[in-house]
Amino acid sequence: MKNKAVAAAALTMVFGFGLTACAPPGATASEDVQKDDKRTVELQPDETADGFDLDALIDAAKGEGPITIYDETGKVTQIAEAFTAKYGIEAEGIKIEANAVDKIKRESASNNIIADVLAISDPATVYTELLADEIVTNWVPGDTYDKLPEEARYPYLTSGNWLWWTYNTEVYGDTCPVSNIWELTDEDWKGKISMPDPEARAMYSNIWNQAARDQDEAFAGAYEKLYGKALETDEASAFQEWLKRFAGNSPAVFKSDEEVSEAVGAPGQANPSMGQMFAAKYRNNDEKGFFNAPCAGLEPFVATPTPQTMQYVTKSKSPNAAKLYIHFATSQEGMEFIMPDGKRSYNPEVVAPEDSHGLDPLIANEAQPFSTEYLEDDYKNTVKWQDFWRSNRQ
Repeated sequence: MKNKAVAAAALTMVFGFGLTACAPPGATASEDVQKDDKRTVELQPDETADGFDLDALIDAAKGEGPITIYDETGKVTQIAEAFTAKYGIEAEGIKIEANAVDKIKRESASNNIIADVLAISDPATVYTELLADEIVTNWVPGDTYDKLPEEARYPYLTSGNWLWWTYNTEVYGDTCPVSNIWELTDEDWKGKISMPDPEARAMYSNIWNQAARDQDEAFAGAYEKLYGKALETDEASAFQEWLKRFAGNSPAVFKSDEEVSEAVGAPGQANPSMGQMFAAKYRNNDEKGFFNAPCAGLEPFVATPTPQTMQYVTKSKSPNAAKLYIHFATSQEGMEFIMPDGKRSYNPEVVAPEDSHGLDPLIANEAQPFSTEYLEDDYKNTVKWQDFWRSNRQ
């Protein structure tokens, strides 16, 4: 596979890919964690710069029928409408937040294909359940492939999105009330942390598994920086010890980021909670007069990654139209619909039109890295992490 070092380095800086691994909970040594076997992936001709011809793709796509896109964001309807307006190919965008993978699998098994494209923030499940069984096909536009860091090519990571530790600026001003994530396990913050339900989102178990496997030193170092002594724990990693204490500190669990946004940032509070949410809910500052802001400077990370991956359904009757949609949705024109929500492209040439909340420097310097080297490991530990959370939550 081709690789441009400059482009890869730039995206590595922005997205902070982690390439090291240590033992996840339950493993006895780091060598027990096997890298995903992605070295034999063969590119389609139009995934290369020499083989990609946008005009030819447009012509082929226009000869096919309408397409349907499943996506987690409500902006998919706007992206699909813009695609149709540009190319004259009918596209329907459907927001689907739950059971999207199962739906795609059922459609494929019954040969009743409804969705032609799937966009979802669950790379581990897509890799393990869909790509492995060829239910979806990975495709990176040939005019984009060489611009991406290698880790974003398979599965194709199209946009980064982050869960941000957030605080209320009306009460605390320009400075976050905590500087270290271990503070959220102390008595002072007992019952004063808000978050979406991690049992309802597979992304949480993936984030936790990566934090335990790849970021043990970062969490152990943050503990020592705060308390002035080395962490002593019987758990398999410093992160696992943090999560046990955090779960036991009575965090308030909500159904949605919208509810978390209100709990943290609603005006007129005397003692608001800290919370974790997507930056899309920062729009409530303008729309509802809320006071949400990222907790800049939080050790070791102010945000955790939940990247989106996008593939076309292998049995689609309109594969070229699906490819053209992926090309459009991940271009500057298509990404401008979602970048105001705090999402960022993995393509360094696609630039956010604005950064009203100052997220870009935090993404580059203070966000937890994301690795695509061990997705099968992330996937197989999902239930284990959910059980660990439930067993320690108070």
